[in-house]
Amino acid sequence: MALGPELFAVAGSAIIILVLIFAQQIYNDHQKGAAWALGNRDDQEFNATSKRFERAVGNHLQNVAIFVPLALVVTFAELTTWWTALGAWIFLAARIGHSVTYALGITHIRSFFWISGIVGSVFMAWPIAKALF
Repeated sequence: MALGPELFAVAGSAIIILVLIFAQQIYNDHQKGAAWALGNRDDQEFNATSKRFERAVGNHLQNVAIFVPLALVVTFAELTTWWTALGAWIFLAARIGHSVTYALGITHIRSFFWISGIVGSVFMAWPIAKALF
């Protein structure tokens, strides 16, 4: 099976979460220092940027929890279309944009990226709904 856009977006989403978590950890380690990074991390008081990273990670996981099952179903049920491919590309681009703008604290465009990601997921869900009904 070839890695179509739908599965490519799944892999890309995993890479985004890896980058987000890594960036969050590097930032926190830099803010708290080596002793905190190597210790038990009992001090959980973080600044606004650290909290934004945490929310960006959570938001990405929530959206991936919707997108990945849809991508797997359309791929393995052979329901892929140019709409699902477009939805996958939209989702992936939107999640990259959302992650960057969330981490940087850029608000209004962040919401545009979030909505765009949802639209990409709807494009993925459409052929599944059509097949079911």
